[in-house]
Amino acid sequence: MGRKLALVAVGLALLSLGAIGQEGWIVWSSDRAGDGNINLWVIAPDGTGARQLTTTFNAALHPAISPDGSRVAFSSPDTGTWYIYLIDITGENLVQFTDFSSAVPDWSPDGTKLVFNSDHDDEPKDVPDLWAMNLDGTGLVELVDRPPTADFNGQWSPDGKKLLFCSNRYGSYDLLVLDLEMLFVQRLTRTPYNEWSGRWSPDGEEIVFVSDRYGQPDLFLMDANGTNVRRLTDWEGVDNDPAWSPDGEWIVFLSDRGGQPDLWLMRADGTDLRQLTDDPALDRFPDWGP
Repeated sequence: MGRKLALVAVGLALLSLGAIGQEGWIVWSSDRAGDGNINLWVIAPDGTGARQLTTTFNAALHPAISPDGSRVAFSSPDTGTWYIYLIDITGENLVQFTDFSSAVPDWSPDGTKLVFNSDHDDEPKDVPDLWAMNLDGTGLVELVDRPPTADFNGQWSPDGKKLLFCSNRYGSYDLLVLDLEMLFVQRLTRTPYNEWSGRWSPDGEEIVFVSDRYGQPDLFLMDANGTNVRRLTDWEGVDNDPAWSPDGEWIVFLSDRGGQPDLWLMRADGTDLRQLTDDPALDRFPDWGP
């Protein structure tokens, strides 16, 4: 999409954000408070009710909303080591979840455990594997371990039977799926370019992801088995960090098409582009929960 069309889209978005008709909240990371820190913020899908969720972090990143919408898991490197934290969607009851190197959490569909990146065991620093742990701190288990490659950013399938993740085990970054019952790994993307930020649709039938196969990060959609790849965005800048609406009708993502890194919305087929945030601050890592 060219810049002229992008500006038209901005105008249409400002006129019609209220027509989305979605409930729930979008949580994201932003430095809009003006104190130089990146904290978590919450906004309604129609662009109203923006409020700060965390206030005490230098960098609160990678938020993930629990399946029931009551809590947010996120990661922060503030202590010098990446740890995962939990906080209520109201901003109360902040707790530290991990006490070892760990980041980028995702909830199991039943809300009882988290999967996350970690290099805390015998892995080289910054070469993570995928681990999971119960919310009560028990049951720590390594789900993906293939040194010396990096396997990271795990996403549980809606039925809890598979794990989508990114890996550089084939050279470039690809999306793979681990069958948690059969312990079989399937490679979904097979280009010489990079694919990352894969997210299951709520019904588990499709995956939205980011690829630089055309030179810049764009959003793509594919069937859950890696077939039927469709390009959703075509922008000469950056489109990144996609997340689905709870009903699977919309996708929220980061884009700089408005001249700065803001959050944008579009329908799952790439149409009806709308700008959600409009602030000179950095807005990243959105997640959309009930």
